[in-house]
Amino acid sequence: MIRLLANLCFLGSFISFAVTTLGLYKMPDPYNLMHAVSVADSVGVGFAILGFFLVSPSWAVRIKLLVVLALFWIVNPATSHLVLKAGFVREEPLAAETRAMKG
Repeated sequence: MIRLLANLCFLGSFISFAVTTLGLYKMPDPYNLMHAVSVADSVGVGFAILGFFLVSPSWAVRIKLLVVLALFWIVNPATSHLVLKAGFVREEPLAAETRAMKG
């Protein structure tokens, strides 16, 4: 039963990464692209680490996996934000079909 759940987690991770890869060709500008990739990577890595967590042999390995997941979930959004902020500072234009919020 545990192996089945782990395999479902790995399948969810694969689907998340596959949809992200296909979505790379659909996003019109770097802002949308980076946001979509960042969110999907966080979900995909979360599923993969959950799958490894379920089949890991010891609690020491499980704790290390949780630490890696926590670090990834902290670092991934922060680096995505910094890259997008750099694009904003450089005044990278939005694509014509992107609807920007007026504020």
